[in-house]
Amino acid sequence: MFVLLDKYYVNHILTSEESGVPDSLKRELFQKTALLSGLLRSVPDLVFFKDTDGVFLSCNDMFSQYVGKPASEIIGNTSHDIFDRDRADFFRSNDRKVLDSGDSYKSLEWIHRADGRRVLLETFKAPLFTENNELIGVVGVGRDITECKYAEMELQDKKNELFQVVNGSPIPAFVMNKEHEIIYWNKACEKTTGIKANEIIGTANAWMALYEERRPVLADLIVDNSLNSIEQLFGDKKLQPSFIEGGYQAEDYFPALDKWLLFTAVPIRDHNNEITGAIETLQDISISKQAEKAILDAKMLAENASRTKSEFLCNMNHELRTPLNLILGYSDLLLTEETGALNEEQKHFTEIIRFAGSRFLELVDSLIYIAEIEEGNMELDVDMFSLPAMMSDVKRMLSSNALKKGVKLEFDIESEISVIYADKSKIKTILHHLISNGIKFTPPGGTVSVVARQNEGKDLHLIVQDTGIGISDEGQKKLYNAFVQLDWSLNRKFNGTGLGLSIVKKFVEAHGGSIGLESKPGEGSTFEVILPMSYMESTNTVNSLYNSEQLLE
Repeated sequence: MFVLLDKYYVNHILTSEESGVPDSLKRELFQKTALLSGLLRSVPDLVFFKDTDGVFLSCNDMFSQYVGKPASEIIGNTSHDIFDRDRADFFRSNDRKVLDSGDSYKSLEWIHRADGRRVLLETFKAPLFTENNELIGVVGVGRDITECKYAEMELQDKKNELFQVVNGSPIPAFVMNKEHEIIYWNKACEKTTGIKANEIIGTANAWMALYEERRPVLADLIVDNSLNSIEQLFGDKKLQPSFIEGGYQAEDYFPALDKWLLFTAVPIRDHNNEITGAIETLQDISISKQAEKAILDAKMLAENASRTKSEFLCNMNHELRTPLNLILGYSDLLLTEETGALNEEQKHFTEIIRFAGSRFLELVDSLIYIAEIEEGNMELDVDMFSLPAMMSDVKRMLSSNALKKGVKLEFDIESEISVIYADKSKIKTILHHLISNGIKFTPPGGTVSVVARQNEGKDLHLIVQDTGIGISDEGQKKLYNAFVQLDWSLNRKFNGTGLGLSIVKKFVEAHGGSIGLESKPGEGSTFEVILPMSYMESTNTVNSLYNSEQLLE
């Protein structure tokens, strides 16, 4: 309730010489009036006073600016003298509500200022009384809240946008505030959980969608910034930080939904970086989990099948080798003609039998090697042996093939190389395969060169170089895959199982070495095997081999 001096005091006492009011009281009244006038000028709001008839008694400068008239043209006039009829009727109607009820009244009104700008005024009007409680008018205070209203509208628009984004997302999502109350629950979340938004919004029962009894969901712990609880409850659920700071994701199977879910919760922060809520998404990964299980089952089945195959081949080793060795032995015996002379046709057939048997035995050996490698049972039978002597055996074995093909076979062994410590049979197999391939893919008139040397670190380098058809970059990528035969655009002109180079690579790696290749189509190929001779160890052999000092001995 406002109390103000009445018009007699304001308009008459201060100016009358015959009032009989002492000068001291006049000065006091003048000071109070000046103080009130100064206060009104300093207030940023619009302030005005009206009598009971709606006549303006006073106003401040801010009110004058909005109206676009000086105070002298406002005081003494009514709203109908200043504003258009509709607006004046609106203002007078609000005045009457205050005068009739004796209570204050608030109104919102869009007006056009004198400069043409449209503004929203929030106006408070209250009854004006004298000290004797006599109702003498209305006091009004108007505040320009245009910017505040626009900010409020913008905030509401942002909220609407957020709601549309969350609600329209195909990924189930919900948002909770600082008090853990659900404020958003989108359509996808309704579909996944079976809980309608109107049933859960406003509650702190996010757990009901995922669990059969009350417990915190990930978003609850994010809101509380309870890192220890997050680790305790979700540490075994493939928990990991999300890409948003302070957020986490995990995955779990939820019996209540009969679904596997990937759930991610991140904090919502205010301008002070304080957590004011959290958003959690629930992504159904049941299908991918089923696929993952199917892949694991298929992998286990394939591994079991591979293991069964390998075990079968290993067990068949003796059964296959015995008849083959008999065939080869009797073929050799016939070809020596110790049991009697053979005519040309018989000799030809016997050579065919021996060739086919040798090929078959080679295939069996390759399959056994592959089986041992897959089973992890391959062992190195390491021992001292003469590398030059072993290479001489290989040359003698393959010279006839090179001669028949019309390919020149050359060997170059450094004089310093003599005895090495390795698995002789596997080193021999490595050289045999690489040289045989070189002869096979080198046209008549070409050359296959074999070089053995040691570098300064005493590593052994075995180099097999041919002037054959070469290998493309694409072919080199799958060269060491088992059972892969490169076409090389010759329509399988060359026979083979596709196991040789795969076995070579495994044997080299078993010795702790490496194999490299340089090749271009039409320019030949160069294979280089590097074997560390100073110390060799394999996980498939005994725990330790001879050290470098023993090797030198």
